[in-house]
Amino acid sequence: MDALKIYYDEQGKTLTVWFDDPNKEFIAEEVREDVTLIKDKDSRLIGFERLNYSLENPDALQVEFLTV
Repeated sequence: MDALKIYYDEQGKTLTVWFDDPNKEFIAEEVREDVTLIKDKDSRLIGFERLNYSLENPDALQVEFLTV
């Protein structure tokens, strides 16, 4: 598994999160109006994209990693 990757496109208003290598993308499945699941050729979830996502202050974005 690759490192977690988080991309925020302020102009395009999208947030994309990858749990694995983006090059493994095989299919993107829209599950809600603004949410797309990204899967590999074995139908494993490797990421998701949230459309119409905007942050009031993107420069202040903080990411917190939590484990259980």
